[in-house]
Amino acid sequence: MENLREFETFSSVEEMDNFISEVLEYFDLCELDRRLLKLLAGHSCKFIGVSWLKVESMANALGVSYKTVQRALKRLKELGIIKRIRTLRPTRGGFGASITIICPIELTYREEATKEAPEGTQEASTRKETFSFKTYSEDIKYTQDIKYIRQQAELDYSYLTEFVPEEFIQVVKPFVRPEEAYSLWGKVQVASRRFAPLVENLLEPAIRAFKASVWAYKTRRVKKTFGAYFWGTLAGILSVEQRRELIRRGESILNMDTCLLSL
Repeated sequence: MENLREFETFSSVEEMDNFISEVLEYFDLCELDRRLLKLLAGHSCKFIGVSWLKVESMANALGVSYKTVQRALKRLKELGIIKRIRTLRPTRGGFGASITIICPIELTYREEATKEAPEGTQEASTRKETFSFKTYSEDIKYTQDIKYIRQQAELDYSYLTEFVPEEFIQVVKPFVRPEEAYSLWGKVQVASRRFAPLVENLLEPAIRAFKASVWAYKTRRVKKTFGAYFWGTLAGILSVEQRRELIRRGESILNMDTCLLSL
């Protein structure tokens, strides 16, 4: 078992958790792929980044079939997020069980967002769907209950009203699923903190960015992911709004100083 240490890909569990958080945020993974990646990370802590969890065990933990997990593993491998390696038996020889290695790849598709943003803006490196293997191990206990709830009824847009503005929901509703709408509004919140902390009205810039991204997607200008294009467009619009707000506040201060001097 100790020979697995040579396959470690992270220096600490915290480093692995941060990478998983970035992957979950930047890639448009389906729900099953996200859950599988979290599961693998939760079982990659003794040898950091290396999981010896069998496919059958993954399937049982996630409540899906063996082949479904195989397809999900293939999707993650194609993105370069993981790789599967067959081990060798040290004593008897021959192939042993396969291990899964989480690969700390460079998320190069960030360039798409940076390209769409105006000069001086970058995609935020701090925006993350925070992940920790400590909490995920608790979530596994409720997998069957959650699956049962999903069998009763799929989530619809009515579940978003406490978290996402109604006007934004109505704009994105014809194009995306409820969970995707929630994710998009989350990007708006993170982008606002990064590029426009002084801007209070986020709804109008968010709708403009979404419509521009849909137009680009429909006209086949989106070369990588819709989410990355949306982020880049949003970064550009919010950066302009931030500059306008700074100018407005500067003018207000100047007018106030002028009034004080005239007294």
